[in-house]
Amino acid sequence: MLSLTPSQVRLGWSAANKAEAIRLVGQLMVEAGFISPAYVDSMLKREQVSATFLGHGIAIPHGLPEARHLVLQTGVVVVQFPAGVVWSEDGHAHLVVGIAARSDEHLQVLANLTGVLDDEALALALASTLDAATIIQVLTSAAPETPAEPEFGGPSLQVLSPSPYGLHARPATALVEVVRRFRADVTVHHEGRQANARSVLSLLRLGARAGTPLTLTAAGDDAEDALLALRDAFDAGLGETPAAPSALTPEPEPTAVLDYEGTLVAGLSASPGIAAGPVWTFQREQLVVEEQAADAAREHQLLEAALAGAAAELRQLHDGFLLKAGAQRAAIFKAHLELLDDPEMLMESHGLIDTGLSAGESWRRVFEDRAQGLAALDAPLMAARAADLLDVGRRVLRPLARVLEGEPVFPDHPVVLLAEDLAPSDTAKLDPAMVLGLCTAGGGTTSHTAIIARSLDLPAVVAVGPSVLDLRDGQHCILDGDAGVLVMGPSERDRAKAAHQRERIHARREEEKLERYQPAITLDGRRVEVAANISGADDAAKAVEAGGEGVGLMRTEFLFLKRDEPPGEEEQFHAYRTMVRALNGLPLILRTLDIGGDKHVPYLSLPAEANPFLGVRGIRLCFEREDLFRTQLRAILRASKEGPVRIMYPMVAMPEELAKARAITESVRREVGVAPVDTGIMIEVPSAVMMAEQLARDVSFFSIGTNDLTQYVLAMDRQHPVLAPRADGLHPAVLRMVDLTVKAARKAGIWVGACGGIAGDPSGAVVLSGLGVTELSVAIPSIPAVKALLRGLSMADAEDVARAALECGNAGEVRGLVRGLLARKGAKA
Repeated sequence: MLSLTPSQVRLGWSAANKAEAIRLVGQLMVEAGFISPAYVDSMLKREQVSATFLGHGIAIPHGLPEARHLVLQTGVVVVQFPAGVVWSEDGHAHLVVGIAARSDEHLQVLANLTGVLDDEALALALASTLDAATIIQVLTSAAPETPAEPEFGGPSLQVLSPSPYGLHARPATALVEVVRRFRADVTVHHEGRQANARSVLSLLRLGARAGTPLTLTAAGDDAEDALLALRDAFDAGLGETPAAPSALTPEPEPTAVLDYEGTLVAGLSASPGIAAGPVWTFQREQLVVEEQAADAAREHQLLEAALAGAAAELRQLHDGFLLKAGAQRAAIFKAHLELLDDPEMLMESHGLIDTGLSAGESWRRVFEDRAQGLAALDAPLMAARAADLLDVGRRVLRPLARVLEGEPVFPDHPVVLLAEDLAPSDTAKLDPAMVLGLCTAGGGTTSHTAIIARSLDLPAVVAVGPSVLDLRDGQHCILDGDAGVLVMGPSERDRAKAAHQRERIHARREEEKLERYQPAITLDGRRVEVAANISGADDAAKAVEAGGEGVGLMRTEFLFLKRDEPPGEEEQFHAYRTMVRALNGLPLILRTLDIGGDKHVPYLSLPAEANPFLGVRGIRLCFEREDLFRTQLRAILRASKEGPVRIMYPMVAMPEELAKARAITESVRREVGVAPVDTGIMIEVPSAVMMAEQLARDVSFFSIGTNDLTQYVLAMDRQHPVLAPRADGLHPAVLRMVDLTVKAARKAGIWVGACGGIAGDPSGAVVLSGLGVTELSVAIPSIPAVKALLRGLSMADAEDVARAALECGNAGEVRGLVRGLLARKGAKA
């Protein structure tokens, strides 16, 4: 119960007009420590938006929702104006109750005011009493055990809590969405308790079970309209029962049927396959926040930025899950979004910042306190929403905190590995024999985790959100890399389904393995070469064993990582020669040193860069450290005596860079005394695409690096915690760049390959081939599957899909086109 002390009641005051009265009330609220002075201006603005005069001489001035961060503490003050103050056309205010609403505790005071409104004599008595205790008793007395139907001097509505689970997260979210279309203040009453209908958390705390009566009251100029809309929403079940779809906005059909009975944690598919086993967290994380902050204005900005970032993540998850499983199962993410926009949580968090706390500490206190309250509810379904709030809370807290990490300890049995994300250096820490699959909180389909998973032939799901890091080690799960979900607490039926799916995948891969040496010739006789992406000398033999038709990308920078000095010429020569010999006549494309961006080498002493992806990396680094470039070229050219070697320059953005790289290479070639070798460039930046016709005159081939091209075309860092899931190489904007590159290459008579992540993705392999890419360089484990996929299609079909893909609006539509084609052909994307 909200306390009301004599110091919060003032008798016998006077004011010339409503504005003066509100300022007097506001000053008393400031002195009581309830609000910041700026909140008074918002109270004045509220009068222009909606009425605060209840009738019988009572007014309840309060601020607008956007000013709730100026509320320091929930509280009310009461000022008596015996002579009255003109408040509205409806009458004079004699008793003014100023409200600082930081939680829903003040709602009991408002509920008690309904008794005054029903009793004109009591209202007159309060307007003239000389005893503050009388006002305190009336406004703070407990509600009767069986309250009468509440009335706020306005319309009300009787409804039943929705079936089958009551007013839980999804229907509460639907209710809030309806209320936010109106200006009216709507309150939901249930068994003597009240809730702000604009707050999902406030509604959840009612604990209203299915079928229990609710009373909705509204105050404001559009109160009647609000209640009419709410009546229709309750009649439709608040989303709990299927409503007839609108002809104008049809619900998208799910693209995959997810009928697991366990709890689904939705993400993005990064590597196909299915795994089942216990979870294990790779990185132990502790989010640490500073308690105090000196600059409150900056902390307000930091909190708003963190909230915006978390909202972007949740919208992405909602849209992705909507396509996978339909609107009802995706609705939980809409509920999470509403939690982020909960007016009470925002108001309290901003209020704590104004007291000197940091944004991180303020937010942590608020969401943890609310989660504890939900966990204490009797209804299990309502209490379970505490986990949702903790998930949402951590999403916001992460950018406001320092992340402390400890060294991971691995168990002695296979596990599904959970992590924030995996960097290239993390691969050395992984024991593939102990990893069944990978699941990360962040990342995207082009992230390092996705690349690692495909190279290790592990199923992987990325971008599932930070709550995955709270799972207890040892809990059983199913990781579905095809559908992009983690299933926690799977049922026996789920486990049986997963086992059956694993058997089907195993059988299909065994069949693909038997045919892995057959070329990828389409049904209408067109051939696409399928080569391997490798990172070390040992991988060359594995590529041949997997059916690779050469190496389309050897990442030579891996020779330079995790050491204190660069490799010398002899060390590099030995590594390159080992690869050439292992390939036994198949071509080897060696990409020259590509360090910078997300790959850091301390011994190079490169200056810190504000944006390393737009700085000294790739061929630019080779020019900065020409000594390293020449040493590497000497080793490569010496190895070319052993077999077909091609040199590929990374991150070429303009013709003068290519001319300089070729001149240095030619100089070194003359020194070594070997025959010329084919040279090509990576197409990774938009400028290279736009200059492709000119660049094509001086090279033997192009190789499209779809990972970097995607992030530069879409302006989305593929490691960005919010944007990474959207950095999809099948976005039509990226595909149009591929199309332009292929056309320029054809005009010059050279071939085009692709070595980025989507080359090994089934949808990517089909679309790239259809656009005219004639070589796909993929992770070694993907080689047999990609070759089998292309052998089951005609190039004419792939070209039709590719042309249609260029006209799509987003990557999801492109993937849908390919799924449709493969479904007709009996294949699987």
